[in-house]
Amino acid sequence: MITIVLADRSNIVRYGLRSLLDNNPDFRIVGEAAGSWETIQCASQLRPNVLIMDWGMARQGGMEVLRRVQRKSPSTQIILFSLDWSESQFLDADESIGVDLIYCNSIGTEVLRIIREGNSRPPCLVALTPTVSVPRRRTPERLAVAAQ
Repeated sequence: MITIVLADRSNIVRYGLRSLLDNNPDFRIVGEAAGSWETIQCASQLRPNVLIMDWGMARQGGMEVLRRVQRKSPSTQIILFSLDWSESQFLDADESIGVDLIYCNSIGTEVLRIIREGNSRPPCLVALTPTVSVPRRRTPERLAVAAQ
């Protein structure tokens, strides 16, 4: 059983993620959070296999939310997502080291794929953004681009 915590300010987004994940009997949502502090508490108390978190929420407290979650629950895989991603928002920051940024056509499909493959790889920070938000200029080779 893969345990999951959902973190997003919007009830509607959390509901959508829950609907997507509830269809898989191998996944169990053990908690939800609507704010940065609540996310840290939820992840440290529940120690889920996966934390799915809105990037906008992570930015509110800088990268401190992510650092605290990683420190308190080091085996938790963190999946950040954004529907409106700018490469510079993340990759220009010092904290971007060790982040897999995946451009994809369907965030939902990628979330499912990453969770399913998560047991076969070490915990990491994965950031997802739709392909449509990819800057028109050439993207750095270190970015992982999901199959279209």
